[in-house]
Amino acid sequence: TIRYITNGAATGGVQLDQYGRGERHTKDPDPPYVDPKFDSLSNCDPFLNPSGYQQPDFATFWFCSNLPNWENTACIKPPGDIRNTVAPAVGMIVHVDANKVLGFVVSTCSVTLVSPDTIVTAGHCMTDPIEDAKSASVIFNYATDCNNNVPNNYNGRFFKVKEVIRQRFADGSANDYCLLRLKLPPGGLGITPVPMRADIPAVGEQMFGIHHPNGSIKKLSIPHPGFATVTSSGVNGIGVNLDVSGGSSGSGLFDTAGRITGILSSGVACSLGYFPIATMQQDVASPPAITRDVMLVFDRSGSMSLPGTSGQPKIEEARAAASLFVQLVHAGTGNRVGLVSFSTTPSSPVDFPLADVTVANKNTLIGPAPFTGGIVGGLMPGGSTTIGGGLNAAYGQLPAGGTNPRNILLFTDGLQNTPPMVNPTDSFPTDITIDAIGYGTPASIDGAMLTTLATQHRGQYVLADTNLKLQKFFALAFGNIFEAGLLMDPEFVLGSGQTTAAPVPFNVCEEEIITIVVGWDLRDAGLRIELTTPSGATVTSGSPGVQSSASRTWTFLRVPLPHAGERDGTWKVTVFRAGEVGEFAAPLPEVRYFVTVIVSGGAVLRRTPDNAKYYSGDVINPLVGLSYLQGGFPPNAKVKVAVSRPDASVGNLLSQEKLGPSVVIDADTIPPRHATLMAIESRTGKPVVGYTQHTFDMYGDIIHTGAFETAGLFGNSFKDLLTVEGNYTFHFQASYGDTCTATRELLWSLHVEPGIDPSTTIVTTDVSGGRGTITLVPKDKYGNNLGPGRGDGLSVTGAPGTILTGPVRDNGDGSYTAPVNWDPGSGNSPGVIIGQPSRPPVVLHDPKLPGRDRCRKWKLLFWLMALVALVLFLLWLLK
Repeated sequence: TIRYITNGAATGGVQLDQYGRGERHTKDPDPPYVDPKFDSLSNCDPFLNPSGYQQPDFATFWFCSNLPNWENTACIKPPGDIRNTVAPAVGMIVHVDANKVLGFVVSTCSVTLVSPDTIVTAGHCMTDPIEDAKSASVIFNYATDCNNNVPNNYNGRFFKVKEVIRQRFADGSANDYCLLRLKLPPGGLGITPVPMRADIPAVGEQMFGIHHPNGSIKKLSIPHPGFATVTSSGVNGIGVNLDVSGGSSGSGLFDTAGRITGILSSGVACSLGYFPIATMQQDVASPPAITRDVMLVFDRSGSMSLPGTSGQPKIEEARAAASLFVQLVHAGTGNRVGLVSFSTTPSSPVDFPLADVTVANKNTLIGPAPFTGGIVGGLMPGGSTTIGGGLNAAYGQLPAGGTNPRNILLFTDGLQNTPPMVNPTDSFPTDITIDAIGYGTPASIDGAMLTTLATQHRGQYVLADTNLKLQKFFALAFGNIFEAGLLMDPEFVLGSGQTTAAPVPFNVCEEEIITIVVGWDLRDAGLRIELTTPSGATVTSGSPGVQSSASRTWTFLRVPLPHAGERDGTWKVTVFRAGEVGEFAAPLPEVRYFVTVIVSGGAVLRRTPDNAKYYSGDVINPLVGLSYLQGGFPPNAKVKVAVSRPDASVGNLLSQEKLGPSVVIDADTIPPRHATLMAIESRTGKPVVGYTQHTFDMYGDIIHTGAFETAGLFGNSFKDLLTVEGNYTFHFQASYGDTCTATRELLWSLHVEPGIDPSTTIVTTDVSGGRGTITLVPKDKYGNNLGPGRGDGLSVTGAPGTILTGPVRDNGDGSYTAPVNWDPGSGNSPGVIIGQPSRPPVVLHDPKLPGRDRCRKWKLLFWLMALVALVLFLLWLLK
């Protein structure tokens, strides 16, 4: 922006620091693995040289065909067409961006005017919104005529961005929008804003898009008079098939009434995703909350009476972990917490109704120090398991309409076996976030159900296989629900006779509060914490302004920052315990412990929404976002992930072992499959499945994230990671910053089911006279057995020509037998169709029996042989 001072001195000058000009420029340099379809030469020339306009070379990655299915908006006829009404309110935003290779560059996205002075674009278009807005301007009349000729007296008008109203992207939600306010000239823009639609369009509705691809003049997708149709629809995204390119990001999706319904956010060719305007309006109307409502849903079924990994009953280990969570929650700030426990039925009335977190209410829940009493300390195991009943009771404590976001923290050690059951695919209530903690091994946990339940409700599932991880994951849940997450969470061992551990360093860069949590595996080990500031000062539980608590298996220090004038720099945490007392005192035992640093303030590392159900052999891209909750993305970010994956197939183990009967533990029924796994663990003295560790880099470019711009997202597609069924844990570690390097960590688990593959599944047919059986040994693409006890997760129907005449029998050894009638005249061999939830069905035939396709091969071979014989006969005649 250049301002002319008309009433100043007669002489003087200014130094022009930087300027940008519209011209074709060399594409951004890409790594060699990048698809050439991303190559482009933009031509952001909003001043439109009178000698003629040259189209950019578009990035074709988002094209459904070789040529883009769009047209110049000037081609739209008649003038009263709704697309002509909308087009003037669509513009292009231009701002200076920083590229690590090219330095400062000019970046463009598409925008829509939604009020006299407000535009909307995608959140990922503004990587540093406050800084980007300083150089940002918008043009609405950047267009040629239908034949790309520059209009007579063309005068491109730019309007300066004055203010960032709100920006959201890569913060763990599906949000991808940025609202900006323009500086208006006298008399306003002279453009009619586009109304924002208040609801989400339905599948099948007609839509169109207007945008500026690769900095070009204004385009309409698809050309008039046609419309695209909505292919999928929900609160997190609207699916539609339109052709776009780089620079189309942030453009609007419009209905036939001329209302903007979505903002171009993500997608690939033939499948674009628009973030719904209706969801954006609800988000804008709800200012960011700093307090939460949380209901603890706690399993006290009979299996909780079994010993945990510390040797103490699991109920005692879980009570200690829950007390840590309660004590960590800030009192007197507007947070509210409640508790409902369940076994055969949920507690009625609930154990502790949702109420303000106060010191008195904390005492009621967990008692005074050492916080082993209260209501939580009195929970006793017994009975069966109704997880659905516990959740329903919690829903009743979290009515809609409150000011605090609603959350549930579910803890369970087992399998639901008593109605009401959880239907994990049911996302109702949609605005309650559910985090789930499972305690046990694959022998006792329904990881598939807990994974789906958490992901459908925008939460996270984690599997704790030790009491140490159980406490850590309750601390992790506190950090995810109430704070900015984790700075670090390593595990250590304090050796036998050792009183003081080596200091553990960590960086503080912009955080407002640090909470150091230490938990250990041996009850009454009495570990304590000492902090050292960057200047070398010591901080303990007695230091001014520091909050602290300690129990029999955990302790924490909470330090508001700055502390005594110190904040940024390297801090150190030292874990210690009292030495041996007395001449004949027993030596101090070895203790395993963790150090978790929870932070408030700074950037957050969050998983992006992913409701997919994963099977062995599937490709997975575990996307995460690193962003500031107030908008924008931290500089110089790097992310890596350590994946813990199973080293054995449960299906293979059970197929070898054979399925045993169910068992009852303190009135809690364990079904045959899990009872057999528990018997194997009891016999071998170790978990049925071990885990291997694998570390990968995550990347922020559009190739690895599928996003339109590099903006806070990190991803990597893994093709052969999910090679066996079971629990996979993803532990992300991020670093960012300029002069001070900050860190964030994120951890979540995912249960993978075996995906049945027709090429490896064994099919045996015993059919005589059109009647008989088909026996299957279902396997995944890697040859792992589905295993016995999995019939309830399959749908089995007859293939063409085959009819099932009765239920499928589980033979207990990994094979399943289906009684069938087969029509030999159908031309198909006997077969069945196997369906698994959220997965295309597979058709299975006995490869030893001929069918229509095989008959065709023999017929073709016969006629080929006949033709060869004929040719030889003719040659013999000609001799």
